[in-house]
Amino acid sequence: MKQKRPSIGIVVCARERNRIFTSLPYIQSVADHGGMPFSIPYFEDYPPSFFRECEKKFDGFLFCGGGDINPLLFRELPSGHLGDTDFSFDLFQLRFMTDLLEHSRKPTLAICKGMQILSIACQGSIYQDLSENPTFFNHSYPSRYRSEPAHTIQTEEGSMIREILGETARVNSFHHQGVKTAGSGLICSSYAPDGMPESIEGTSHPFLLGVQWHPECMYLSSKKMSRIFSFFLGSC
Repeated sequence: MKQKRPSIGIVVCARERNRIFTSLPYIQSVADHGGMPFSIPYFEDYPPSFFRECEKKFDGFLFCGGGDINPLLFRELPSGHLGDTDFSFDLFQLRFMTDLLEHSRKPTLAICKGMQILSIACQGSIYQDLSENPTFFNHSYPSRYRSEPAHTIQTEEGSMIREILGETARVNSFHHQGVKTAGSGLICSSYAPDGMPESIEGTSHPFLLGVQWHPECMYLSSKKMSRIFSFFLGSC
């Protein structure tokens, strides 16, 4: 019997001018690794049962990258380096992640902003701007191609990301916010050379992984980045 392709709910990346969108590389990366991608929309006045119904429907979840997160959601006031935010949309993503962690153990992959949402959902903290720590190098790398690696990461022994990528990997980098502390039930499992957390993962969850880089832009040219999606879809 042919195995069923797992259905993956991709939480939309952002909204702009009454439009919501999910960037194609997220959709394509799921499809190319054996999954059936479905976009989970944001809309006004979503019913209380919305998240729970999604959790029943899909086999796994992907949270995308996106814009800056409104600091009210992690109990801070805006810094001078904060970019554009969307409070209602950020709250939607945060509520979805929180509900998912409370009521489901289905595999979840969180990329870039998604990793930061995961940390906040677990009562962790983030940098509004990496300039808060002067030892960090420029993580908003001005590359011509989004598949171009910007720096290396070192994975932690015994972590899931070590099992997937090995001891080191080259990653791309397009962010100026980042995880400061991982949050309850999470560990930081890889770091950039400057000590910036590059991945977080659940300590008692079958597959709960956040990565700060964008493997959906690298998997066509990097077998290691492809393995992230293979492990994720395999867990689903």
